[in-house]
Amino acid sequence: MNVEAKSRRVWRVGLALACLIAWGVAMRESASRRPEIESGELKTGEPMAVLSGFEPVMSRISSGSPAPSVHSATAVELPDGTIRAYWFGGSREGASDVAIWSPALRGAAWSDPLKVVDRHQVSRGTRRLVRKLGNPVAHVEADGRVTLFVVSVSLGGWSGSSVNRIVLNPGGDEVVSMNRLVASPILNLGTLVRGAALEGATGEVLLPAYHETIKKFPQLLRIGREGKVLTRSGPAVRGDLFQPWMLGSHEVGWDLFLRRGEGKESKVYHSHARAKDWSDPIAIPVANPNSGISALRLAEGALLLAANPDPDSRENLELLRAVTPSGPWETVFTVNTSGREEDELDFRRVEYSYPWLMTDREGVVHLFYTWNRREIRHWRIGQDDLAGGKGGPQG
Repeated sequence: MNVEAKSRRVWRVGLALACLIAWGVAMRESASRRPEIESGELKTGEPMAVLSGFEPVMSRISSGSPAPSVHSATAVELPDGTIRAYWFGGSREGASDVAIWSPALRGAAWSDPLKVVDRHQVSRGTRRLVRKLGNPVAHVEADGRVTLFVVSVSLGGWSGSSVNRIVLNPGGDEVVSMNRLVASPILNLGTLVRGAALEGATGEVLLPAYHETIKKFPQLLRIGREGKVLTRSGPAVRGDLFQPWMLGSHEVGWDLFLRRGEGKESKVYHSHARAKDWSDPIAIPVANPNSGISALRLAEGALLLAANPDPDSRENLELLRAVTPSGPWETVFTVNTSGREEDELDFRRVEYSYPWLMTDREGVVHLFYTWNRREIRHWRIGQDDLAGGKGGPQG
């Protein structure tokens, strides 16, 4: 290799390294910006009424889908009262045939899941190469539009992901338009979503997101009506804290619950924001071994948290209730495998993972989760069954 060629090679390597370092610094800096969520009227999602007096009901809502592997459910209530769920499914996680599937709950019955969008549609709609799809997050905006935020990967694994904003029809089952969010200052890689979006100022959406490239950390994306990321914010974190789930209220501020990655402290972490600053995330007394979480504020103001409490296992999924994030937290509902259902008897290990919590307009709590990466299951639970001091029913 001559001197000139060697010089060009060194220059390219140096440039690539400089870009990588600059990207990491920029993303780390952007994670510590102020919340910028103080303007506008933030909806809390609290129900107008609380329906009670019925036994918790479980449904296997993905059984009508041809996809053998399913994961990461999200759900919303449409303006007409229909509950619509979404998840990604295909031959396996990360396969090229993965698509976003969706059934609807009208009355007491779920419809068969239908394919809403696949990677080819996302590729055409965003004019980008899309190799695979991942976590969806559904949101109904103030004007009734249904929006899906869907993770896609063009290069490499999940650390090379981006987020796409897909606008659906009012029924939530047909694509109207889509665009790719520019959520990273350099290269726009490494952004994923998992937690529920909140409504911000008029026409804006607050979307909890996180990054997996170089370092895992959370971010809050403020997205304008036309799908442009206006600001990025969030708490400064130490260690792998990601997959944020945010609850909002102007009376008490904003609570951010975080999943902890690999580390000694296998607990859920919490950060609080009021006015300009996020508090430093601290561990709360809820065990959770590097697993997905979900949070909800109940009608009377209590907190509900879904987590996997067992060390190195997702074989138990619990709903825990507390008045404040610092606890004490009481288990009020348990989905576990102590009795092993008939279709689980031959499994070496059973997994209940990636919970999603929501309430509907009647105050019913809906819990969605992944069962063994083979099914999406759904529980309807009255808030009276989640009151403290009752020991909690078992699913």
